[in-house]
Amino acid sequence: METTLRFAIPSKGSLYDGTVAFLEGCGLRVSRPNPRRYTASIRALPEAEVLLNRPADIIEKVADGELDLGISGLDLVEELRGDRDDLLVLIDDLGFGGAELVVAVPETWIDVASWGDLADLAVELHAQGRPLRIATKYKTLVRRFCNDNGITYFRLIDSQGATEAAPGLGYADVIADITETGTTLRDNQLKIVGGPILRSQACLIGSRRTLSSNPAALAVVRTMLELMEARQRARRFVQVTANIAGNSIEDVGRRIASRPELAGVQGPTIAPIWPAHDTGGWYMVTIIVPQERIMALVDHLRDLGGDGIAVVATQYVFGSQSELYQRLQLLLAE
Repeated sequence: METTLRFAIPSKGSLYDGTVAFLEGCGLRVSRPNPRRYTASIRALPEAEVLLNRPADIIEKVADGELDLGISGLDLVEELRGDRDDLLVLIDDLGFGGAELVVAVPETWIDVASWGDLADLAVELHAQGRPLRIATKYKTLVRRFCNDNGITYFRLIDSQGATEAAPGLGYADVIADITETGTTLRDNQLKIVGGPILRSQACLIGSRRTLSSNPAALAVVRTMLELMEARQRARRFVQVTANIAGNSIEDVGRRIASRPELAGVQGPTIAPIWPAHDTGGWYMVTIIVPQERIMALVDHLRDLGGDGIAVVATQYVFGSQSELYQRLQLLLAE
């Protein structure tokens, strides 16, 4: 089948692992016969060509229209997108790859505990004839952060690797870097100052130019968005079934609906069980509720004489229409 969609995912590391697991959970299993190959496929989407790239390269190629769709980190998207409105963020949180962009200073700086303290330090260093040196690979985000927080006198030191070592090696005073747990910072005798500059996670991005001009590619994207949206929504719900004795479907329904918050998304599904007992009918009830209401619903069904109560995870929960796809259509129409 002819390729109609060019879809890029991270080529290695935790972001690759998270992406593959996420896609498989959505029914979009990535087939990569050889770990050294940089192309793959998705059986459920034969029209899509899967390309493996560095996260930063994915963003540049989607922004330039070389790729139609990609998964990368939101931190890199915010750093690299600039004013290129052809780069669209279709889903800003895929549920994995969480990290924070933070400012960290040496632990020995006991007088520096906030961004205001950092601004004061920058003024002091300026009076001594030099700027505050900040090592980072997020120069756009950090420059914006400094300007927004009154840190006037600073110089950004480009650091593409082992940024946490910069203060110890003497070529920077502080760092601004991405962290998941803060362990590496503590191991290098650094402490986080203030809150995060940015909370990041894996996101789905697309090319406005190629998707608006290629209906076939857009159709594949719609399928992906539908599955992703339904899978993410399903994680919040469970399906509960139980057998309940009653005089009629209406009788069982009224008793369940006496607790509206436990009656399901749009109400319970009730079906007679065959054969009926001589003493009355039995009915199987199916209800979809948020996970946090499982025990409340189980207790409610028990109070109604429910038996054989089973709880299973939902795989997909589709709405009357895809909100994500509708949003994409609006973005493409702008």
